[in-house]
Amino acid sequence: MPLRRAALHAIVVWLSPLACAQDLDPAAWGSSHAGKPVPEFIHGDECLFCHRNDIGSRWQKNAHGITIRQRKDAPSLAVPPALASQVEYFLGGRNHVRYLKKDGYGKLAIFTAAGAWDRSRFADACAGCHATAVEAATRTFAYYGLDCYTCHGVVDLNHTRDTSLILLSKKNAAPARVVTSICAQCHLRGGKSRSTGLPYANNFVAGDNLFQDFQVDFSLADRAELNPGDLHVWRNVGDVVLRGSGLTCLGCHSVHGSSSAKHRRVLSGPICLDCHYEGKPRKEVRSYTVRSATCEY
Repeated sequence: MPLRRAALHAIVVWLSPLACAQDLDPAAWGSSHAGKPVPEFIHGDECLFCHRNDIGSRWQKNAHGITIRQRKDAPSLAVPPALASQVEYFLGGRNHVRYLKKDGYGKLAIFTAAGAWDRSRFADACAGCHATAVEAATRTFAYYGLDCYTCHGVVDLNHTRDTSLILLSKKNAAPARVVTSICAQCHLRGGKSRSTGLPYANNFVAGDNLFQDFQVDFSLADRAELNPGDLHVWRNVGDVVLRGSGLTCLGCHSVHGSSSAKHRRVLSGPICLDCHYEGKPRKEVRSYTVRSATCEY
């Protein structure tokens, strides 16, 4: 069906009371790479040979691409004089900036909120959502930041002739639960891997069912202390994996374009009121502060 009709259909399914009649089992479909070695995959530098103009020109400013930045690439971020000779990378930037330095192959030490360098904290808490291809057994990662592999998975080289072969392409009609697993691996904060106990998935590969290994308690979405941003994620993921909604993050958010402009076309369901006020102009949104015990801010 045409893209616009498909989007409208997804919204109808999302808002339909029938879609919320009975909770589904989030782990009852698909497969998982938990505990398996990281598969071979194509690095983003190769992807940019073809996508250098449409994506490459913007990726170094995209929040997903700069989850970790070299210090030289962020001259506007200040470093305390006492750490000037040590800091090599920055972690984050939107809510809080942390300092990093190399600590061996695929490892980083992080300067903690307690004011000291910690050699295990990054691997145990941060790597799964700020680095690419984390090997849970060794706590090492393959690449700084989030590479194309994070969201598109292991790419079939024939996708250059048939783009339906690559996840999240316009011609790839992946089920909502598949798309949501990809986004939720990082944005659904508060869960943990059943197999490792870490606060991020154990070798999730795009196309997997995240919830075969990643354990979350969806009843926690009713916590009063949740900020509107996290509440929005918890509600949407729950609607998809528990109640069969067809509306995914990509219905409103453009990842490559760093835009959420599409969500302004919707604003018609209960989930919208997590951030917007009922009966008030759309531009009036709730202000809030993001806090995370895992991220220490």
